Amino acid sequence: MKYRVLLGLLICAASAGPAFALRCGTSLVIEGQSKFDVLQRCGEPAYTDSHVEYRSGMSNPLEPRPLDSLEPGFPYPAVREVTVEEWVYNFGPTQLMSSLVFENGRLLKIRTLGYGR
Repeated sequence: MKYRVLLGLLICAASAGPAFALRCGTSLVIEGQSKFDVLQRCGEPAYTDSHVEYRSGMSNPLEPRPLDSLEPGFPYPAVREVTVEEWVYNFGPTQLMSSLVFENGRLLKIRTLGYGR
């Protein structure tokens, strides 16, 4: 019985997706935080880029229904607008650079780049 529980715990731990974080001095930035939180912890990035994407699919069902929205598929509009921003932090030649991707103001993805300059 103990072995089955241990095996189950090991399988759950192995199947969990990777959780990425970025250390800025003594602060830690994790996926899901707002742009404000990241700016408070890490300061201004070395590079920023932003663009708007139009995606089909489900919107946030917690958003209030627009008064002029009478389509039967609400809250699932045909197209929604997503603001995508990429911030790059360069911590110098002895540390790896980090790319942070935000969607609508929330940190979605943290990637590690090559060494900085």
